[in-house]
Amino acid sequence: MNRAQLALAAAAIVAAAVFANVIASRLGWRADLTEDRLFTLSEPSRRLAAGVGEPVELEFFASRGETKLSPYLEAYARRAEGLLREYAEASGGRIRVTVTDPQPDTEAESRAQRNGLGGARTEGGTAYLGLTARQADTQRALPFLDPRRERFLEHDVSQLIASVTRLSKPRLALITTLPITADIPASPDQPGPGDILLQELGRSFEVVTVANTATELPKDAAVVALIHPHHLNPRLAFAVDQFLLAGGPVLAAIDPLSRFQKFQQGNLPFMIPGAAMGAASDPALAKAWGVEVPVDAVVGDAARSLQMPTARGEPVTYPPAAAVEADGLDREHPLTADLSMLNVLDAGSVRLAPEAASRLRLTPLASFRGAGVGQVAIAAANAGPFERVAATFRPDGQERVLAALVTGSFATAFPEGAPKEAADATQPAPAADAKPALKASAKEGRLIVIADSDFALDYYSLRRGTAYGQQVYEPVNDNHAFLIGALESLAGNADLAGLRAKGAALRPFDKVLDLQRAAQARYQVEIDRNEERLNELGQKLAELTRAQGGDLSKGIVVTPEVEQEVRRFTEEQAEVRRALRDIRRAARVEVDDLGRRLAVLNLLAGPLLAVLAGLGYALSRRRRAA
Repeated sequence: MNRAQLALAAAAIVAAAVFANVIASRLGWRADLTEDRLFTLSEPSRRLAAGVGEPVELEFFASRGETKLSPYLEAYARRAEGLLREYAEASGGRIRVTVTDPQPDTEAESRAQRNGLGGARTEGGTAYLGLTARQADTQRALPFLDPRRERFLEHDVSQLIASVTRLSKPRLALITTLPITADIPASPDQPGPGDILLQELGRSFEVVTVANTATELPKDAAVVALIHPHHLNPRLAFAVDQFLLAGGPVLAAIDPLSRFQKFQQGNLPFMIPGAAMGAASDPALAKAWGVEVPVDAVVGDAARSLQMPTARGEPVTYPPAAAVEADGLDREHPLTADLSMLNVLDAGSVRLAPEAASRLRLTPLASFRGAGVGQVAIAAANAGPFERVAATFRPDGQERVLAALVTGSFATAFPEGAPKEAADATQPAPAADAKPALKASAKEGRLIVIADSDFALDYYSLRRGTAYGQQVYEPVNDNHAFLIGALESLAGNADLAGLRAKGAALRPFDKVLDLQRAAQARYQVEIDRNEERLNELGQKLAELTRAQGGDLSKGIVVTPEVEQEVRRFTEEQAEVRRALRDIRRAARVEVDDLGRRLAVLNLLAGPLLAVLAGLGYALSRRRRAA
């Protein structure tokens, strides 16, 4: 084979590679060779996209013009845009993607701001990276696509699409023996223990509070929350049981010692033991389902314990009041990935019953871990006071799961069927075609169990203050965020509950960061000097305006000397602004040059590899022929 033939063969291979790439891109063919299949939609998301009825408009805001994202954010924007195209393809055209560049002082930027998108400060101004979804009159937004949540990008987008396809708020059946109710309006003078919690829940749900004496669940309940349940009417317990077995999601906060209830029963100061000793939830329903929350002890962590007041008014470190910090939260689950700290008080622990281990899966969401973990017998914790209970705490170093997601096949708590109370003569006889009671889950069930109830109340989650004469509440931990997020997760699309974190496609651009740091060090003095001059000119113009008694732009008569001075300041302002733009542009030159070189290299890498492969093949054939 002569040189001309070699060149012709190499050209043919390059042409074939380019042609194959064009055909594959036109037909939507591609291979995802990443470890976690980062660029491929999971099956739950595909089913969600395919099930969209009315069209959903996704508007992706990414700043790419004069004001643009940093290279790292731009790489993430391309990753997000590619994922959105996958949704559009999977929906058969019912999900439509529009990419918008919201440059400063444009209608696109105004629309981004109206939709609640948050901008990121860049050298050229405010840049945006957010997403809105709209179906008919319903619109929701992801204000900022944070690369730190890259592992949950698909989860977040799927949840956004699911939220706009719901026609109304899901109905939350809140069953509690604590004084948390949506039936009594909140009083600003005497706020209830869960008023702020109810307000926050009301943003996402139609909350229906259900007394423990009720006999049935509200119609069309999407999710059931049991907060410190005990003495439930058997018929209500049966309704909850059948709801779970039919696939309905349930959250249960089961507490071995509710300090709030203890305070209520004793009608005594919080730090003095109450007269009544029955401040535990009833764990029987959860135990029958296969989940145990022992109520014979409270757990704690001496290494992360909080302070509680004593009878003498002095604070004491109380291990059963402790913080669950980042190392105790599941960083691979969307529900807890972004939380920083939960605070619990006299909590218990969650575990599977031995006989249920083969049919249920327990995913810990929050746990106590470390040498300081231990427990106190419930009798000692009930006897109090805090300082005496703290003295009896004994660490054993064993991990305790405080909150968990349990999925799988649940067994009924009513193997004999509906309780006898349901056969009351005053009630109408059941219809002949009434469905028989379920004995086990008809489809996979979802249950979140939290071994505490005090954590949900406002007094343990918020700090009350005043601002501008109004009462304001500041979160002191992530307790409310966790509870509301758990309920939103349960009430959402059941498929999406199985979406887990994927790996990260982005890696830090170390070279780019080095170039940016060097440019900043080189130009920062000049930038500071120009910005300082710009501020001085602005102040001088403001002084001239005040001296003339108003706004110069509104036609106030001024002397020629003042008018000339204003013109000079304005021209100098414009010149300084141009200089600032030039400096910032110069600071980006090296980064932009690197980007162009990499783009060219990326463009030529495929053909060059094909040429080398062709030459190698031709040379090997030539050697064999020789």
